[in-house]
Amino acid sequence: MLRKLLLVTALGAIAVLITTYLGQGRGTPLAAGVTAGPDVGGKIAYARNGALWLYTAGRPQQLTSGPRDRNDKRDAQPSFSPDGTQIVYVRFDEGFSDLYRIAVANPSKPVALTNHRPHVQTGALGYNQQALWAMQPAWSPDGQRIAYISDPGTEYPGLFSMDPEGNRSRRLESLNHGVQGVEHPSWSPDGTRIAVANYVTNNSTGQIWVLNLSTGRWVELTNAEDGAYDPAWSPDGEWIAFTMRQGSAHNIYIVPTDATRWQGEYPTPVQITTDGASRAPAWSPDGTQLAYLSLKDGLFDLFVGGIAIDDSGQPRLASVQRLTEGAGIDATSGLSWGP
Repeated sequence: MLRKLLLVTALGAIAVLITTYLGQGRGTPLAAGVTAGPDVGGKIAYARNGALWLYTAGRPQQLTSGPRDRNDKRDAQPSFSPDGTQIVYVRFDEGFSDLYRIAVANPSKPVALTNHRPHVQTGALGYNQQALWAMQPAWSPDGQRIAYISDPGTEYPGLFSMDPEGNRSRRLESLNHGVQGVEHPSWSPDGTRIAVANYVTNNSTGQIWVLNLSTGRWVELTNAEDGAYDPAWSPDGEWIAFTMRQGSAHNIYIVPTDATRWQGEYPTPVQITTDGASRAPAWSPDGTQLAYLSLKDGLFDLFVGGIAIDDSGQPRLASVQRLTEGAGIDATSGLSWGP
């Protein structure tokens, strides 16, 4: 119990740090230092200074109000519904977090999907037994389920799903989360599989794994020495983009999901960024573009490039455009691209 309490406390501190680390300023539709850029189509959701933002029609727009001070609740980790009209996201509080849903056209009325606030009168015991984390939601392609990460009865987070009203929650796997957990779920476009960064590995280094929801079978897609994370399934189902770490460098890679195209036990990753400071890939709804975050001058900004298939059948990133400058986007929060 004490170990779980210490973990929850540590995660709470981390949640505050990761959402406050980058950038200053909030409360305006276009804050100082966040410039407009080209229109790339659709809407890209991200978090900045504890608030949700959209990049749409060539302009960043603040969607939720964000915290009043550094001790207030902070919004992060947005995920679009398939039709782009709603977003499910995480609200981090002191020692716990909950999932909320908002309508993009009316974001001032969030709907709570979980209730993880512990009873105050139970003190530390209440936090140990009742304070839970709900994080990293991902809307299913048919709009009927929301995958997310949570930690009921475990030391490390596992993979769960619920309906869009916050009901019928169920666990999707049975890994040993006394060792490590999973994170960053991403659905296949047919809704039959989910890719995650899985830390329940031989050396607890994150790798990209795919769970077949019908059979419960896992398939490992990466064997990166320093780890891989941030999986993002392409809309046509043929590719998974992710972040790979090599020493201190973090770049975006892509692998094919069809095992018949692999040369060995694992698919060969194709590197598509080279700056050593990129992460959080997100495909456009039509699969022709890829958004990602890259660290420039000490701040993460939003970039988009076209995905082209070369003569050898390998994906390449072309015509990269920088959409924000000095935005200080929360890189751990990730991106979601809706229509």
